[in-house]
Amino acid sequence: MRLRFLDGLKDRLDMRLALYTGARQFAIIFAAGLLIKLFVCDSVKMDGSQMEPALLQGDRMLILKAPYATPIINGIFSHENKQAVVALPAPAGTKTILRVAAVSGDTVSVDNGQFYRNRYASERFRKDTVSLDVIAAEYSPADFMAPYRVPAPKDYIAFGELTLRDLIFAYSALRQEKSNARIKAFAMIGDSIIENYRIENFSFYSGPIDSIPDELALNWFFWDRLQGYLNILNSGGGDDGDGDGGGNAIGNWSGERVQLAFSVFKGKKEIAGFKVKKRYMFLMGDNWTGAKDSRYFGPVASGRVRGRPVMTLWGWHTGEDGKTRFGGGRIFKFVR
Repeated sequence: MRLRFLDGLKDRLDMRLALYTGARQFAIIFAAGLLIKLFVCDSVKMDGSQMEPALLQGDRMLILKAPYATPIINGIFSHENKQAVVALPAPAGTKTILRVAAVSGDTVSVDNGQFYRNRYASERFRKDTVSLDVIAAEYSPADFMAPYRVPAPKDYIAFGELTLRDLIFAYSALRQEKSNARIKAFAMIGDSIIENYRIENFSFYSGPIDSIPDELALNWFFWDRLQGYLNILNSGGGDDGDGDGGGNAIGNWSGERVQLAFSVFKGKKEIAGFKVKKRYMFLMGDNWTGAKDSRYFGPVASGRVRGRPVMTLWGWHTGEDGKTRFGGGRIFKFVR
């Protein structure tokens, strides 16, 4: 009787020990997996066409995270290999995958669908102008962009000396260094500042000029198009060129010239400029016409790089017929 009791007790102890050992091993494996996912690598699904044909919408990719991603993370910049990186362009923004096209101190420009770094043409970032119509310079930064110097540490940027594009790019850089920075837009009608100017019937945005959301405030193309829209109103036109029947929003100031004006603040203090502290990159997409990249939102600080895509694991792609198919050719394909 006593032996049975002892045997039963031993069995229960062995079972508890086995459960404890199994639970501990599971916890260790789970913790190791979580640490790897958080700090070493992860898999993400490609959303968007900005990196076609290297990366297709629907690709599932292996992402190597910072600080193991590239030498870029540690401030050692290299644009020669045009490394693709996962970056967060602005505070509270959305992660995007683009290539490093230029770094701090480089001058970049776009002319007739050709990207130039320090006046040298890049074969990777070039639009096929033979098969595609070139969009007019006044319409899009994708095909024409005046020279722009990527800011470097110790540069001082004075807002009052900048063009509209460079002002928005500088504000974007400042937001990455100081998340409490903000830009306030005004309408200048003659010598009068109109703080509550309301934009009506503009295809990108309608509402008070001082309430424009961040995703537009950090996009210089939006401001460029808005000024163009105001110029049409200045001339008495009734359409902003987008086919939406722009209408006249000048109201009692009809006939007077309307211009955009800006003030930049850090917290509640208005500032005239700032000294650059971080290193920056100019990011471009492989798909020239389908990429919203640094041509629109400006340079990206190296500290906002979150990793780099190493390879595609697999892919599910939607064809022209609307059907989704498994892309067998995307299995374990290195991103180059």
